[in-house]
Parts: sequence; C-alpha cells; structure tokens
Amino acid sequence: MGLFKHFVNAKGENPAQSWKQNVGLANYARLFSEGNLASQFLKALTWTVIFALGSVVLTFGLGFFLALTLNDDRIKGKKLYRSFLLLPYAVPGFISLLVWSNFYNQDFSLINQMLHLNIPWLSDPTMAKIAVLLTNTWMGFPYMFIVCAGALQSISEDIEEAAKMDGASGVRATWCIITPLLLVAVAPLLVSTFAFNFNNFNAIQLLTEGEPFPAGEYTRDGTDTLISMVYRIAFGRSGSDFGFASAVSVILFAVTGVLAALQFRTIKKLEDVN
Repeated sequence: MGLFKHFVNAKGENPAQSWKQNVGLANYARLFSEGNLASQFLKALTWTVIFALGSVVLTFGLGFFLALTLNDDRIKGKKLYRSFLLLPYAVPGFISLLVWSNFYNQDFSLINQMLHLNIPWLSDPTMAKIAVLLTNTWMGFPYMFIVCAGALQSISEDIEEAAKMDGASGVRATWCIITPLLLVAVAPLLVSTFAFNFNNFNAIQLLTEGEPFPAGEYTRDGTDTLISMVYRIAFGRSGSDFGFASAVSVILFAVTGVLAALQFRTIKKLEDVN
C-alpha cells in the first residue's frame, strides 16, 4: 500500500505496479527527503555531468586535433587517413559497446594482455568510469572530426596568413584565431552532443550495465547515470517503482533544460567573435 500499491493476480503475485493510485507530489518529496535516495541521486547527477562534459571535451579535442593535423596540405595520403578515422563511426554503436566490454575483462582482455597489465577495468568504480569515457571517446571522435574538418575548410587561409605576417606563431594563430572562429560554427553541435550524452543510456547499459554495484546502495550502480538510474528504479534490483522513476525522469528533464540554457548563453558570447 502507500506508494507501493500493486496489481495482484489470483496467485497473490505482484505482476506490475498500479498506475491508478493518486500519490500527488509524494514521489518528489521522497526523492529529496529520504537521505539515502537524495545521496544516490546527487552521486548519479555528478557522474552524469562529468560523463557528458568529459565526453564532449575528449571527443571534440581529439577530433579537432586530427582535423587540424590533416588540414595541412603537406601531408600526403590525407584521404586514406580520413577513411581510417571514420571507421569507428561506421560501426553500429551497440556492436562497438559490446566488443569494448570484452576488451575490459581483467583476466582475458585484449588491453591487459597486450600491455601486460592487470587493471580491474569493470570491477573498480573509478576504472569503470574511465573505461566508459575511453569507449565513448572512441565512438564519438569521428563525428567531431567530420564537423571540425568541414568548419576548418570554411575558414579562409588568408586569416591565418595575415596573423603570421603580424608575427604570430602557428600555434598562437591556431589558438587565438582559428579556434574561436571554429567554435562559433560548432558550438551548437557541442550543446546537442552534451545533451545527447547526458541521456546516453546505451553507453552505460551495454558496456558496464551500470556496475560495479556499490555496497549499501540499491537504487544505482557504480557507473549509473541519471537515465540508467531511472531504468534501474523502474526495472532493476529495487523493483518496479514506475511512479518514482517517472518523478526522477521529470527532474532529469529539468536539469537538462537548465544546463542547455546555460550553454546557449555561452554560445551567444562566442558570436561576438564574428
């Protein structure tokens, strides 16, 4: 009863939670009033922000570096290099995640055997988070590479040449002139990438299934983001608590909207570069 009213079949089993019970705002009050739930929510929120922001920074940084490198006319065979760099983007994401999950096996993984290491990739909470970020970087940098390569080709070479004539080094011209101009073009895509990774369920569920499971926590696993935490509440170990999962989903929507609004304000400042 209470917040946990269920349908009951003839055998006395609880096949599903009832959706007819009116609980008002009790699920929201439960999230912020129960200390254990509030702590787990804040931990999931912190890791979600780190995961989304880290994914954007790592994929954009690597994609921009490779696009900038292959934008140099002195490099021969650029088309071949670009084709190889697009391979991770051509492989379906769920296949990449399942393959990478095998790469992180502590005893028989490709990574540990090649490097002669014994890293507990998926059993240690910190290493599991690093594994998630590394895999997401591998899957996301080709997209950023394509975007940055196209944006770089739209920037006139005369701008960089003029900067060099004024005494700026190649690194300074790239950092102070090319990069701000490129950010004006790609900033909206960075915001959309952040929002996508903020709600990226597959990267967690297919790679780690949210594990490792911390002691004393029943609502979220060690690598669960908010969206996978919602899944865990609704269908995981804590039971079919659909009402509470819906409440967390609404909070997740609000948090995503606020973060997106803050990022769009930053984008407006970048428009002054033009």
